[in-house]
Amino acid sequence: MLKTGNTFIDYFLVATTFLPLLPVVLIFLRRPRLGEQLNFLMIVCLLNFIGAMIKGIPLLSPEKQPIVNNLFSLLELIALTQLFRPALSGRAKDLFNIFFISFLSVLLTYFSVKGWGISSIGFDTLQSCVIIGVILLSLPWLIRSGALHVFESPLFWIAMGTLFYFLISILMEWVDGSRSGPLAPPDTEKVGFLAIAAFIRYTLYSLAALLRYPAPSKDWD
Repeated sequence: MLKTGNTFIDYFLVATTFLPLLPVVLIFLRRPRLGEQLNFLMIVCLLNFIGAMIKGIPLLSPEKQPIVNNLFSLLELIALTQLFRPALSGRAKDLFNIFFISFLSVLLTYFSVKGWGISSIGFDTLQSCVIIGVILLSLPWLIRSGALHVFESPLFWIAMGTLFYFLISILMEWVDGSRSGPLAPPDTEKVGFLAIAAFIRYTLYSLAALLRYPAPSKDWD
């Protein structure tokens, strides 16, 4: 696991590493009564947990950390967009599908040429912006469909947790205007803020898994 030198933050990081398992357990226990949206949420949580465990392997060299980050960030991007994309409709959905396929093509081409071991603050930010964008586009439908019960909708709290985390992530990436190299010591302040954001994110995910109010009726394809 990542060591920052701060005992409290180190223990908090351990806790947030295992926190994605809480929504997974809750979703698994209530799976017969949940829709496909929360199945996608379970995939997102498992991806983040597995990625964190792989990055915590002592034998994993710092040079290989960007490979793990890029791979799991890409998988998370796909899972989250598939979670919120069905909330789009009509021309907005068609345009987003075209954009997303083009973006994935550019992303895969870039990493194929430059190598998966490269760290790019630009592409990290773009991936976060795509996730934020599809959530913001889906919110009007979600609020309109949920009406007075929107705060009882699992998808609403998933959206809030995801938005909060990725907005903080973008802020932390760009606050210094540059990225430290893989061999540089961890930025304790940045790691701490991201850990707090992750804690809030998975707490809201757990809340979403506990809610019994069904998602607004819509074909989820």
